[in-house]
Amino acid sequence: MNRSSLPKKKINHVAIIMDGNGRWASRKNLPKKIGHEQGIKNCISICRNLKKLNYKINELSFYVFSTENWFRSSVEISNLFKLIETYYTEFSESAHLENFRIRHYGSRKKLSKKLLNIIDEVANKTKDNTGPFINLLFNYGSRQEITDAVVKIQNTSKSTRKIEKYFYVTDTSDPDIIIRTGGEIRLSNFMLWQSAYSELYFTKILWPNFKISNLNLALDEFCKRKRKHGR
Repeated sequence: MNRSSLPKKKINHVAIIMDGNGRWASRKNLPKKIGHEQGIKNCISICRNLKKLNYKINELSFYVFSTENWFRSSVEISNLFKLIETYYTEFSESAHLENFRIRHYGSRKKLSKKLLNIIDEVANKTKDNTGPFINLLFNYGSRQEITDAVVKIQNTSKSTRKIEKYFYVTDTSDPDIIIRTGGEIRLSNFMLWQSAYSELYFTKILWPNFKISNLNLALDEFCKRKRKHGR
């Protein structure tokens, strides 16, 4: 019996730090804007090709834009936001065809009304789908998420004091594995609370070059590890 005929192993939540767009463009003597464009296209391509994986994923998270990215040049931020506005629409169409459920996972502060409307439209349009969740961590920083949660707790009269109930997305699960492309070996303020027992996988492959076959290899490596969750 070949592998394609076997039931796919289930992995609940895979999260990806998409790093290396700028270096990809620099190595090709292209503007950084083109690197970001290729990065977004690759994100959509990965989602479209999930069926080619040897694994079935329930949640797939992408680190799209961090709260620290606001310190980049205004030109780079402007170009990136224009790309995101354009490709959110394409992403919405892919989600409809692939039965994905899109969720925005981040702060709404500092985002334009136009962009918020686009984000909300995509999320609402796909909320009744039944396929994998695609979490887009946009304007996200884990420290900010925890700080905002503490403020919400202080301002609520509800009985529950579990901090997770006040995060940006409350019904997501902790990542089983966090993958970072681009060669850096750190989490960069990404899901610090949720990653307590996540397996970490680092690769030097720049994000635009990271394909579905590379994701398969990362998940193969993950499945070889013995997870004890502190026990």
